[in-house]
Amino acid sequence: MRRVVIVLGIVVVLCALPAPAQQRSVTLPLDKDGLVDLHSVALANEIAAMRAEIKANGWTFTVGINPALRYDLNQLCGRRVELLPPDQLLEQPAVRSVTVMAKPVKPTPTPTPTPPTGLPPYYVGFFTTPKDQGSCGSCWAFGTIDEAETAVLVNYTAKGDAADRDGHGDATLTSVIGAHSDPDMSEQYVLSCNPDGYSCNGGNNALAFLTGSYPGAMPETCFEYTATDAACSYCSNPTWWHLVDWAYLTSDTTIPTVAATKAAIYKYGAVTAYVYVDRTFQAYTGGVYNNTKTYRYTNHQIQLVGWDDTLGAWLLKNSWGTGWGIGGYMWITYASCRVGEGAAWATF
Repeated sequence: MRRVVIVLGIVVVLCALPAPAQQRSVTLPLDKDGLVDLHSVALANEIAAMRAEIKANGWTFTVGINPALRYDLNQLCGRRVELLPPDQLLEQPAVRSVTVMAKPVKPTPTPTPTPPTGLPPYYVGFFTTPKDQGSCGSCWAFGTIDEAETAVLVNYTAKGDAADRDGHGDATLTSVIGAHSDPDMSEQYVLSCNPDGYSCNGGNNALAFLTGSYPGAMPETCFEYTATDAACSYCSNPTWWHLVDWAYLTSDTTIPTVAATKAAIYKYGAVTAYVYVDRTFQAYTGGVYNNTKTYRYTNHQIQLVGWDDTLGAWLLKNSWGTGWGIGGYMWITYASCRVGEGAAWATF
């Protein structure tokens, strides 16, 4: 079991776009394990070029060597828009599932309530500590499980200590939040047992697989993560966390307003969402990520767990381990890289 942690500064996310559009690092030298050599001159030169680009554009974040750079972006990024049915590619509000799943039929999610007024300028919600997806493009499974764990945390906290229901408030990012233990759910179960064919080659939000007629999420110890497309095989008689409900704020392919996203984080503890990741995102080490390039789509699923209006940024939780970004987190400005697309909440 883990503890809820709020990280020092900024959270980043990596995920995948359609393969043809994804940036690659295959020209970089590999080490004896077949991973990118973090000590190569070629990688050092690429980082230097990124720093020059950051300076030229007046951006305020830093980049450097981190463990996520061992992998090609095609390995890390798993958001696959092309796996969505045609109706989900329409740019229109909708509250419905990402894909037409195999039976049993999942229920229609409840529409997100109207955002409340008077939200604080700084807020950190409920979430578990960052995990590491490794070389499998399973960010979609991690983003799904992150939101399920948040839903359980909010439910348990609401029952156990009403004073803590409003999240972590003005807690600093360097503090360890709360004394309660986190649920530790199995990403491998979602990866290996989902009915949509989602895999290490990619997928999308799979919260529908944890609600309705499906049994829910199971403990990590019942089906431990292997970063492979392992067969669906887990322990007998697992404990199940069955989600009561889930919904998109708008749809899988649209970006909700900042106000609506804040309201959902405040009400539900956090939201899972998408973002576009490039090599500067992958190399992120600190500061406020304010990449001003314009992208037409997203390629990675992450979790948004808080905000800071002074920075004009979301606190983003990634699935690349604690060696990436600021202990596994990133600050990313509200308008950067389509962050927040497909934002969704869940309840337990």
